[in-house]
Amino acid sequence: MSNAVMTCYVDTFAVDVPEAFTCFSTWKPGKATNPTNAYFQVVGLGQGNYSYAWLDVETNTAPANCGNQSTCRTSIATETRNDGEATLRVTVTDLDTGESKSAQATAFYNDGYN
Repeated sequence: MSNAVMTCYVDTFAVDVPEAFTCFSTWKPGKATNPTNAYFQVVGLGQGNYSYAWLDVETNTAPANCGNQSTCRTSIATETRNDGEATLRVTVTDLDTGESKSAQATAFYNDGYN
């Protein structure tokens, strides 16, 4: 559990590479949709039996469709559409030992055209 971190990426038409803790992407016409999706994933866990509790930090609610899994997808639009970022936190619990750890990441989506 000590090596667990959250990665994220913003989905564009390019090859998107997950980054730990913070990820950035820029929207330009023909390069991505706006809005698009931000993907978050817990990595660095060893083999085991885990539960996942996701939280959208901006709204203080559980993100729709994330559930009890190591990945979560949420919608994101650029700052020119009154958004520009998505921050998710997850609490991972080892169901065999009871140990838990929280991880957080923020995705930024900037308008590179307007």
